[in-house]
Amino acid sequence: MSWIFFALLTPTFYSFTNILDKYLLDKRIKDPLALTALSGIITGCIGITIGFFTGFQFIGVLQILLLVFSGVLLLYYLIPYFAAMKLEDASRVVPLFQFIPVFTFILSAVFLKEFLTTRQIFGLMMVVVSGILLSLKKVDGSILTPRKSLWLMLVSSLMYGLIAILFRFVAKENSFWTMISYQYIGTGIGGVFLFLFPRIRNGFTSRVLEIKKSFGIVVVGHFLSMVAQVSESYAVTFVSVPLVNIIGSIQPVFVLVFGIILTLWFPHIIKEDIKKAVVAHKFVSVVFMFLGLILVYF
Repeated sequence: MSWIFFALLTPTFYSFTNILDKYLLDKRIKDPLALTALSGIITGCIGITIGFFTGFQFIGVLQILLLVFSGVLLLYYLIPYFAAMKLEDASRVVPLFQFIPVFTFILSAVFLKEFLTTRQIFGLMMVVVSGILLSLKKVDGSILTPRKSLWLMLVSSLMYGLIAILFRFVAKENSFWTMISYQYIGTGIGGVFLFLFPRIRNGFTSRVLEIKKSFGIVVVGHFLSMVAQVSESYAVTFVSVPLVNIIGSIQPVFVLVFGIILTLWFPHIIKEDIKKAVVAHKFVSVVFMFLGLILVYF
């Protein structure tokens, strides 16, 4: 099956999880760190299960450590992302993930000596400027300043960019499901480490009832997220990370459309600002981001 199919699954399923994440953070489990810790434990259990069936194949100490580290990042990138979701509409936060290919290109230039052309640099500048414009807000009706979500999503995007690069580095000569197993075990280790902090542990235990009531939704969202992430990881075993990223750049459009539909017909689930000026602002920013990425990749 073509890698494009799996690359397209990623933004589709991630769009659903973005909406579920916003719903959980606004209506159910309102502590981002508690939700992150729960995600880590669930993913770790999945990783151990996969490893049990694949036999925990030894693929080298360095490769295992890199995959485990990528798994830790796969959890910790959620912390700034969830924090941003608490502050803003999903359709304003998700487009900022377009910074991921910006970071992957920078990292490729630094570590792999793969330098950019003038056109690619211009395209990345368009992505950066569009992201900044999307995050601007008015202070006292006149002064424009970047929203806090911009800085949070820059950190989140950098972490996620590293995940794909690390997986691509190890993917050249190893079994796919073996790599997924070690990566998810790393995510579980990251989740256990979070529980070492009293504030996170106490926040989790104080919300046990909330978590219990919402566990089914969390599992569904986690399954969709896992399908999206595994699809992306599978796609990058065939082609470069940036090429997969360009397919994923349609995700903000999905989230914007889903957000409008839910706000109009199911406001008890998600309620975003859908004033014409706001929607136009978001749409134009997303379009310019996409055009910037087109210049980068083509």
